[in-house]
Amino acid sequence: MTVSPLRGVLVALAIIWMSAERAFAESVLLPDFTDSVAGREDVTFADLVRLVVPGTAGNETIDVRDIGGEAVEDLEPESTASLRVTAVPVRSGGLGRMALLLDFGRGRDVVGLAILALFDVADKPRLLDAANVATGNETSFLDPVRLAVGSGDDLLAIRSTHANSSQNYTTAALVLVRNDRLELVDMIFVFGERACAYERTQQLDLKQGAGEPFSDIVATVTDLTTPSGQDCDEAAPPGPGTRTITVTYHWGSAEQRYIPDSDAFDVLARENEERF
Repeated sequence: MTVSPLRGVLVALAIIWMSAERAFAESVLLPDFTDSVAGREDVTFADLVRLVVPGTAGNETIDVRDIGGEAVEDLEPESTASLRVTAVPVRSGGLGRMALLLDFGRGRDVVGLAILALFDVADKPRLLDAANVATGNETSFLDPVRLAVGSGDDLLAIRSTHANSSQNYTTAALVLVRNDRLELVDMIFVFGERACAYERTQQLDLKQGAGEPFSDIVATVTDLTTPSGQDCDEAAPPGPGTRTITVTYHWGSAEQRYIPDSDAFDVLARENEERF
């Protein structure tokens, strides 16, 4: 992807760094804006942000594609003052790279805006690829954030959420870093709800399996319903119970991409939509 050159100087950008809601894997960085990148005194995380974010007031659009497509759009954050940034060292083709997740929260024309950006920081920093990975107004790395699925390539896992008073919606994006590009493997949608009589949650877990040249990715959603025990004036709640839905992604050599072994997550997404 070709990213348009900066259209202004980054000025007065206030960064609110993301606090860790859970214990992330050791590879996730929560840097200060002025921290050096990969031990280099001449490159800071601010330098990387400048390669993605234009800084002139009134011209803060970002030329970036959606992670699921190739068309480049001009996206505008509602504000750069609430930008949250996390970073992960990754591999592509056996080479060390740096991935930044820039979460702006909301965009003016999209529900969420969070840019996953891939950089070469070996010499003069270069932006290699970038894509919007948000489907909600809070986007962060999942745990585990990185799986070493290839001999020299990694998979990144990102979640994007939004919620109302009784329901929460989470979409997980599995992104393969290959050939210095961000390649979408799949988007997995999980849903939670709380009523007077019960609470229902769906938890996604990822594991790395066997296989070459890329190992399998085993994704499991645990769907748990827990009655509250309260006397509620509403329709009979669903009974208590747990079910698990597992999909394994195998590398297709002919297709040169990951292929799921079933459509179980698509079926789950349709079931969830009926509960909105």
